[in-house]
Order: sequence, then structure tokens, then C-alpha cells
Amino acid sequence: MRETSRVVADRGNVTRWLALVGIIVLSRILSTAMLLWFAQTQAENPWTSAQPDLVEFSRIWDSHWYRIIAETGYPSELPIGDDGRIGENAWAFLPVFPLLVRALMVVTSLPFSVVSIVVSTVTFALFVFVADRFFRRIVGDSAALAAVAIVAFGVVAPVFQVGYAESLGMFFLGLVLVGLSEKRWWLVALAIPLAALTRPVGVPLALAIGILTLVAWRSGRDRRPLVWLTVLAGISALAWPGIAWFVTGRSTAYLETELAWRRPYVGEKAHGWGSGWWDSAEWWFHDAAPWVVGGLALVVIIVAVLPGTRRLGPVALSWSGAYLFYLVMVLFPQSSIFRILLPMFPLAGVLARKRFTTFMAIAAGIVGQFFWVKWCWSVEGSDWTPP
Repeated sequence: MRETSRVVADRGNVTRWLALVGIIVLSRILSTAMLLWFAQTQAENPWTSAQPDLVEFSRIWDSHWYRIIAETGYPSELPIGDDGRIGENAWAFLPVFPLLVRALMVVTSLPFSVVSIVVSTVTFALFVFVADRFFRRIVGDSAALAAVAIVAFGVVAPVFQVGYAESLGMFFLGLVLVGLSEKRWWLVALAIPLAALTRPVGVPLALAIGILTLVAWRSGRDRRPLVWLTVLAGISALAWPGIAWFVTGRSTAYLETELAWRRPYVGEKAHGWGSGWWDSAEWWFHDAAPWVVGGLALVVIIVAVLPGTRRLGPVALSWSGAYLFYLVMVLFPQSSIFRILLPMFPLAGVLARKRFTTFMAIAAGIVGQFFWVKWCWSVEGSDWTPP
């Protein structure tokens, strides 16, 4: 009897691995097709010649900055404009992805354009398996596959195979969430610094784990590991601004560098915590700004009160809520908002519980990919829609 159960379990594991590999392969085929389609009509631009090949087309926008870092490192002197303000520079981009690519470039003698694509694609595949493990704990086995598929075929899915840090960042974030769900504190401690130095998730991780600490305290459970992990996340969040300060000699180097990207939209208007969404709505939608902001707030409220959302569990809810709060406080939304929302992937579990909503979400993601590559990734003149 035990032998029969073991055989059934092994077959189930093989079937699941095949399903996950199928999601990885099919999603990459689709995203590759999208990129190739628009590469054929891409005009000459600051990054590529006309009609670039897939490799060249995959290293534009922020990938260009990662290439600079991988090849030359970070500047010790900041670019200062005539107005005394810091201009756009490499310190806005966290170091784990470009330094990993750099190390592999040295080992393989391959160029950044190739290595960065390989790193992104491989770490996306790793993320799929980690995400499946996390989703299985919060929505069950069958719905977990659906949730993974929703993420893999989502609107910004092509970013998982270009020279961006998203795949690597999602992999590390997935490890943090799995570790928190399974109380594998060593895994969380290992993954937090890597996640926080790949994508800017250190602050919301500290907030999310702080929330979990309060939950543990109220329920009488041991909260000491969570306290230490909260501290670790906070230190990890401060590490990169501190490193930028140490190297450049300017205490606000990282913050001012980030704000340099906002200046073309808002000019010299001072940064205010939580004001970015209103400023962005006014820039993009003018007099319709109140309706846009109100509509977004209504969507957030509706998603928050859905029974499926509440059933995701404390780890998914604390992380999603903390990350959203962080974005509300610091972000100036523009066309990259779809990519920046990727870390809220646990919310895919809400849609994955029913076949109809799963199908609609995947279909919307596939259609959305076409327009995302067309409007955001492809470059048209003085492009105001970065991916």
C-alpha cells in the first residue's frame, strides 16, 4: 500500500513538473513572438538600428543602464546639472542583477546582451517553481497552476526574458514569501538582502514582516524570528542608499537620483510623500485626474473586500498590502506601473480559484502583451511610455 502511494505521488510530481515546464515554455514562445513581431517594424532609435534582431531588441530602455553598470560599474562622481541637481545616472539601479551578469560575462566571455537574457529567462523559470510552491499553500494544488499561468502570461510577461532585473527580483521575493509561509527563517534571512538589492522591495518587506510580527504577538506565538527579520529587512532597505552615500560622498545621492527621473514630468516641484499619484494623474489625464484617482481607489477597495482576497492568508495579504502602501507613498506612476506592480503577484490567487476568471485573466494578459510591447517596449521618437 505504501509503495502504491509512493508511485502515485511520484507520478503526480512528474505531472506537475511537466505542467510547470509547459507554462514556462509556452509563455516564453508567446512573448518571444510578440517581441519579434514588433522588432521587424522597429525604427532606428537611441539603442538599436532599424529592424533589430531579438537580442538587440531585448536590451533597450533600462537594460541599457544595466549594461553600463555591468561593463563599467557605478560612478563615483554624480552628474550635476547647471541647476545644481543630480541628473539621471546608474545609482538608480540596484546591483545584484548587473553584478551577477558581469560575473557570468567574465566566466563565459559572452556579451551583456546574451548573458542578461539568459539570466532573466533562467531565473523566471526558477520563479515559476517557487511561485507554484507558494500558491499551493494559499490556494491549493490545482488553483496554484492557474495562478502561476496568470502571472506567466500577464501583460508585462516579455520583461521576464529581457535585460531587466524583474525575473531575478521575483525569484528572490518568492523565496522570501515561501520562507515566511513555511517558517523557514534561514531561507527568509538569506533571500531578504538579495531581494532588496535586486529590486526596491526592502521597505515594504520590513513593513510586511512587521505586520506579521504584530499578528504573531496578538496570537501569542513566538515572534522573535520575525522581529529579527524585520530588522534585517530594514537594514537591507537602507544598504543601497548608504553605499551610494559612501561612494559618492553625497548623503542624498540615491534619493536625488530617483527623483531625476520624475523631473521631466513635474519640473522642479518638490517631492511630497503620497503626492506622486495625484501629480501623475494630473500630468496624464488633466481635468479627469479626480475621476482617475477615485476609480483606482475604488478598484483597490473592491479587491480588498473580495472573499477570495481575504482567504489568501496573512503572508500574501501583509506583503501585498505593504507593497501597495509603499507604492502609494513613493511612486510617480506612469507607463511602467504595470511592471512595477509585478511583485503583487500573490493576488493572482484570487482569480485562479475559478476556471472562468482564470481563462479571462490569461486571455487579457495575452492581448495586453501585444499592446504593452507596441506602446511601451517599442520606441517611437521621443517616447514618453517607458516599459
